[in-house]
Parts: sequence; C-alpha cells; structure tokens
Amino acid sequence: MLHFQSKVPYSQLATAIPMLLCDFYKVSHREQYPEYAEIIYSTFTPRSNHLAPHLDRAVSFGFQAFIIKYLINYFNENFFARPKQQVVNEYIDFIHRTLGMKTNGEHIAQLHDLGYLPLRIKAIPEGLSVAMRVPMMTIENTHKDFFWLTNYVETLINVSLWQPITSASIARVYRKTLLQYAKQTCDNNAHIAFQSHDFSMRGMSSLESAETSGAGHLTAFLGTDTIPAISYVDYYYGSQNLVGTSIPASEHSVMSSHGVDELPTFRYLMAKFPNNMLSIVADTTDFWHNIAVNLPILKDEIMARPEHARVVIRPDSGDAMDILCGNLQAETAVERKGLVESLWEIFGGTVNSKGYKVLDPHIGVIYGDGVNFEKMVNILNGLQEKGFASSNIVFGVGSRTYQSNTRDTLGFAVKATSITINGVEKAIFKAPKTDNGLKKSQKGRVKVPNLDHYIDELTAESDFSDDKLQLIFENGKLCNATDFDQIRQHTMFDE
Repeated sequence: MLHFQSKVPYSQLATAIPMLLCDFYKVSHREQYPEYAEIIYSTFTPRSNHLAPHLDRAVSFGFQAFIIKYLINYFNENFFARPKQQVVNEYIDFIHRTLGMKTNGEHIAQLHDLGYLPLRIKAIPEGLSVAMRVPMMTIENTHKDFFWLTNYVETLINVSLWQPITSASIARVYRKTLLQYAKQTCDNNAHIAFQSHDFSMRGMSSLESAETSGAGHLTAFLGTDTIPAISYVDYYYGSQNLVGTSIPASEHSVMSSHGVDELPTFRYLMAKFPNNMLSIVADTTDFWHNIAVNLPILKDEIMARPEHARVVIRPDSGDAMDILCGNLQAETAVERKGLVESLWEIFGGTVNSKGYKVLDPHIGVIYGDGVNFEKMVNILNGLQEKGFASSNIVFGVGSRTYQSNTRDTLGFAVKATSITINGVEKAIFKAPKTDNGLKKSQKGRVKVPNLDHYIDELTAESDFSDDKLQLIFENGKLCNATDFDQIRQHTMFDE
C-alpha cells in the first residue's frame, strides 16, 4: 500500500490551506479568464423547487455564521496569521503532487500580503424568504488583482449555505402548515413554537450539518434536541430570548433496563421528574397494553401532577395513521380507536370554541418516527376528521425531514453574471439550449426591489437604492450584523 508522507500532519493540513477549500477545477480558472479581467460579479440563487414543491420559498439564513466562521475566523487564523512562505509552500506542494502542475504561488502570496479577503457580499436580510429564482446573495471582488477570487469561493459558499437555507425553508413551511391547522381547529397558536421538535442530529451527515440545519429549524420553532444548534446560534448570532429547549425523555434502553413490565417504569420516571414535563417512549414491549391497561391504572397519579408536568406518550414504531388515528380493521378496541382517542377516553379534556376536542393538559402525544411533510399532513388530517384539535400532537422531525435533501432540493447555484475587463463592464450569462430553463442565469448585475422579483441587466452605475440585498461583508469585515431575535421577527413576517 502506498503512503504519502506529508511535510505537515494531516490534522494540520485539514485546516491549514484555506485556499484549497474548493473543487480542483477552480485552481486553474484564474488563468482561463480573459486578459485584463478586473472584476467578477456573481449571484447565489435558489433556482427551482421541482424536487420539493411544498417549499414555495427559500428562507435567507446562515450567511452571517458562514462569514464569521470561514471568511473571517478561518482565513485569519489559518492563512493571514500564519507565515506567508509557509502557506505559499503548502499550496505549491499540494498542487504539484496532486495535479502535476508547477506554480509559483504568486497569487497566493499577493493575497497574503493584502491581509484580508477583498470581497463584497450583499444578501437578503436573514429570516426573510424569497420566491424561486430570486437571488439571495451577490458577491464581487473589490481589488482588481483578485478578480479570480469571486468564483473561487463558490464551492465553499454552496457547501456551507444550501443546508441551513433549505432547513430554514422547511421549518417555515412546517410552521405555516401547523398554523393553518391551528386556525381551523384550535382556539389559539400558543402550542405552535413547540409543535415541531428537532430530532435530527443523529441522522445528519456531520456535526456541522447538525448545527447549521438545527439552527435553521430554530428560526421557526423553540423545540429541539439538537443541543449544538443552540450553541451555534449563541456564538454566531446571539439572542436576548430563549433560543431552544427540550424536556426529560426516556429511550428504549431506559425502558428495557427496568424490565418487561413497564408499569413500574412509568411510575419510576414520573417520580424522578415530578415537576417537569416528561416524555415516555411506550412501545419498547407492548404499546397497546401500556395504553389500554397501564395508563388507566396510572390515571390518578398522572392527573395529580401539576399541569406543567404533563406526561407525553411517544409511540416509535408501526404505521403512524394506525397508531395515532386508529385502524378500524384492528382486532382490539384500543387499536381501532388509536392513541389520541384512547387518551381522550381515559383522561378526558375539553371541546374548544371551534368544536374540536383538546386532551386534558396532564397528558400529551409526541410522534417522531420517520416524519416528513406528507406524513405530518396526513396525521393532522386524520385527527381533524376524528374531531381532534391539531394541538393534541407534537411532531419529532428528524433526518427524514432535514437530512433527505441536497443542494438540488432548491437548485442552488453561484453564477457569474458580470465581468469588467480593462475598465469596461459587460453582462455575462448562462443559457444552455439543451436546458429546460432551470440553469439559465441572470444577466449583468441584479437588484431585488421586492422579495418576489428581481431586476437584472444592470451595471455598477445603476440605482440600487431600493435593493433588498444588503451589504453584509466587505474587505474582511462583517457589516450590518443581525441577531437571532431579528431573524425570528423576519420569519414571522408573513404570518
């Protein structure tokens, strides 16, 4: 087996060459642009939702965190703060041994001498949502010697931003949908902030994915089990309010370690958390026995708890509609009724002003097994048909919701639309004849006068006074910083 002995340990190389955080083909583009190129201007756009038609808009989110983490901290610590010759030699060595190309690394040395990334970035204020094909961000170089840098960072932009934007867009649609059902079946919206609870961390592709996606979820909800997402928000945005929270909850290892008879386990857990809302997974052995036999035995003990110490029942297997809404073909009465109706018969509740049943506040339901948008809607419809308010259930949304996506889910792309050559600016564009229109780009510079529309074929001399795209980064500095409270105000903009 062939082993390459690097001059620098891999653990250091993995963070020591910021100028190689790109696709291979980017390193040669500098020499492919026209001579005397000075400024390249590009847009970042969600081009299509044809893979996820329920996502009608894209929520601007993650830009500030990306800028702080990579364009400022990462480059400052791992490039500009390190000896110039060391980072130049690492670049030269890597390109030579992987591509077989000779380079003197002069452009890398020049950038190091400059001391900052000469880029200007504008973006839609975070939390606001745009229609498909409306650009969310523009980027251009501010120093003529570094025209190549604009699209050099395209790969880093895409890999860092498509997921937090997509997850925030999903969270927006989930919230809007839950609000619609609340409007139809509930007296108020007090439950909405906690009705979609992030279970996705264990199913994400990396810790960073869990952080950025989990933060996207938090733009619309407070319920989460993805702890690092809260820390991510605290560090990169900050907030004066509660960012995210959860409750004590059991898992199968807890339940099975106490033995097959789960009645004493329920009592044990309730005694451990007498004043906290408590979620108990109830299908480790016999789910329907727990519902039909054990919960009636525990009724008085559950009802004696404070209302804020609700016991929440969590099914975690089986057909969701059968479990929650019942199966009329099932053998037992409890299975025919389903969980929610069974809890109503055991614990009772109230009928709200819209004529829908609301479970007693001492008991609740959370369902988080393979939840996606379609399953959530089917369950809400099933409960409504049975006469139950949508507030009777909380959804645990995991990787089926937040990890089953790609950059193509909303068709994100960075495309150059303007180039200045020897002082003359001209519009450039992509419009393949073999394409169905998806890959057609804007032409020239663009502005976004409203969140549903853009104007292109502009130049640097055009009037941008009504542009919704705001300056957020220039020459190594963060501009117009926002906090998470402002982002959440924007996400509620269209409610």
